[in-house]
Amino acid sequence: MGLRFSSLTLISFLLLSPMLRQNLETVEKPLVILGVDNSESVSMTGDSVFYRKDFPGKVERLIAGLKKNYDVKIFLIGENVEPYSGLTYKEKQTDLSVFFKEIEDRYSNRNVGAIILATDGIYNKGLDPYYASGKLPYRIYCVPLGDTLQHKDIVLKKVAFNPTVYKGNRFPLEIFYSAHFCQGNQTRLTVSQGNKILFSKEIQPAGDEVSEEVNVLLDTKESGQQIFDIRIALVEGEASSANNHQRIYVQVLNSKQKIAILYNSPHPDIAAIEQALMKSGRYDITASRINSFSGDPGKFDLFIFHQLPSIQSIKKLDTFFKSGISSLFILGTQSDLSAFNNLLTGLVINSSRTSYTEAQPVWNEKFSLFTLSPEVTAVFSAYPPLMSPVGNYQFGPVTDILFYQKVGSVFTQLPLFMFSSQNNYKVGIIAGENIWKWEFAEFSARSNHDVFDELMVKTVQFLSVKDDKSFFRVKVNDRVKENEGIQFDAEVYNASYELVNDPDVNIMITDSINRNYPFLFNKTDKAYQLQAGIFPPGTYRYHAWVDLGNKHYQKSGSIRVIKVNSESINLVADQGLLYRIATSHDGVVVLPGQIEKLSELLDKREDIYSVSTVQKRFTDLIGNPFLFLVLLLLLSAEWVIRKRNGL
Repeated sequence: MGLRFSSLTLISFLLLSPMLRQNLETVEKPLVILGVDNSESVSMTGDSVFYRKDFPGKVERLIAGLKKNYDVKIFLIGENVEPYSGLTYKEKQTDLSVFFKEIEDRYSNRNVGAIILATDGIYNKGLDPYYASGKLPYRIYCVPLGDTLQHKDIVLKKVAFNPTVYKGNRFPLEIFYSAHFCQGNQTRLTVSQGNKILFSKEIQPAGDEVSEEVNVLLDTKESGQQIFDIRIALVEGEASSANNHQRIYVQVLNSKQKIAILYNSPHPDIAAIEQALMKSGRYDITASRINSFSGDPGKFDLFIFHQLPSIQSIKKLDTFFKSGISSLFILGTQSDLSAFNNLLTGLVINSSRTSYTEAQPVWNEKFSLFTLSPEVTAVFSAYPPLMSPVGNYQFGPVTDILFYQKVGSVFTQLPLFMFSSQNNYKVGIIAGENIWKWEFAEFSARSNHDVFDELMVKTVQFLSVKDDKSFFRVKVNDRVKENEGIQFDAEVYNASYELVNDPDVNIMITDSINRNYPFLFNKTDKAYQLQAGIFPPGTYRYHAWVDLGNKHYQKSGSIRVIKVNSESINLVADQGLLYRIATSHDGVVVLPGQIEKLSELLDKREDIYSVSTVQKRFTDLIGNPFLFLVLLLLLSAEWVIRKRNGL
């Protein structure tokens, strides 16, 4: 009876769904983040033996010491941030700001005790590390690597040139070099193409620290991609020869594309577009009022219509459209929207009364007609608004939108900058005037307008280039840096010009000594893609082919992999930068030979400690295995006693 009473009582109690309150304690050890510079400049100094043989072992001992009391995250710093896998010093560029950005993004809510940064302080990409670290509230300890002494060296710092020129034109090279402690030495600067020397100048530095600019004019006698070598001969006792030579690639075109900018009345937008296009050197530009234009439309590659058709102008644009030439429309307060709608450009704006509003650009991440560099897209959000028409926007499903409109604080799906295809030509539309403000705002913030220039050039380049009507198309950047992978994109069309990707697409890449590298393209939804990987500097030929039915298609071309010399230009470590970073973040600077002592310094700090968190949790007792076992024992004991007593 006692067992029966106990089991029934327990079952009745559990039917009331009782809850058990538990306090769960979690202890988070302090996190120490270690970033080590893995760039070439660290091992190019006089202490290269130490950094290749001894320093990696010191880093490993530091990591072992830190792991006793801390959670440790280790990264290698170069052009990007990667998990630690051993020091190789093969990174071609250094971006220290990306290391601090990684910490801010990944560890903002963690118990970060300290950051340890081991670097020579030389950066050639990204933001100033001092300002990039300013947002971090953590302690930063710095380990200065490299050599702070300036040795005897002549450095070919920069060669400024236009990568695209036209046959028959002379183009300039601006060559910048610096000489350190080379006074009294004589050397020679040469510009050559193959075995032919095109320019030569004797250099004799007049002091210990000399910087000079040399201007050279070169002729373009042959079309295609031309290679030029700029070299400064070594002087006796020079510390490094890696920074005495640069190779440049210049694309020589047969003729410029002709662009006509037609407008209703003068406007700052016209000057901004014209200046951006003229810098590229690719275009022959004609700017004219629409009523004064008397050229042959068929001789142009692109028309840019600024606020045309307009309310004031009586000249129609039908003759330009009949020529089949692509167009870029910029709408504004002078535009005749009714006449514009009749042109069937792919966009119709219906409005009962003409009114305008300020619309800010919002970048469309799915835009794919052409690519813009990542740093370019980040600037768009700061561009000022355009004056855009208010109305009901209607556009087709084949429209590609580059920018959407943001009106006030509202993100809309209305196009501000869009592209469409009409029969055998392409149309671009900027639904707003005052794009000159984009150029002005960028110059105010960055002291240049490279972003605006790139946007205009890429837009005009896309619109003015004739469509490829072939059934097999291969796209690849013909100039790639040695730290970038070579990426191919391919498309295959059937007889109805429909994208297909059933057959396999093969490609063979051949280097300058006829070594072959075969690849097979990966299939995407409707096309093909290939990441061929990183290749050493040089010239490569490729031959791609595909068999579709009984048809055999093939494409060939060449790729230049360009050497990156960023790390060899400056080899003097910037310890001052590291002292400023450490001082501003309550840290210290520790020499690389004593890096193992950092774990002891951190142990002595009382403000670096583990964090304990207590979480209250309620658990349903019905699911408790202990109570189930007790209930099972009570019922089993009752059954056994009943059996033994014959009950």
